[in-house]
Amino acid sequence: MALLDAEQVQDALRSLDGWSGGTGAITRKVDLGSFPQAIETVDRIAVVAEAIDHHPDIDIRWRTLTFTLSTHSEGGVTQKDIDLAELIDAILNFETAGDSDGPATPI
Repeated sequence: MALLDAEQVQDALRSLDGWSGGTGAITRKVDLGSFPQAIETVDRIAVVAEAIDHHPDIDIRWRTLTFTLSTHSEGGVTQKDIDLAELIDAILNFETAGDSDGPATPI
């Protein structure tokens, strides 16, 4: 899969919620309502990542999750990373819709 150039990455980032980065990697940091909700969210993302065989780097700090996406075999951001970012956003939106723990908050 081909690496995206800087313009392609920036175009993609404009359509993603809370993501930033460049050609090396894209990142999103989000606060969930509670630690259990954060872990449940990671579990759901893990299932999707495994199904598409593309795995994010995930840092868990209490209820704060940081996702970093890069296609390591290519040495930077590819369309696979953008596609996974969209799936992560969809899971985060689902996880927090009407949730009493509160919405995911980009930080």
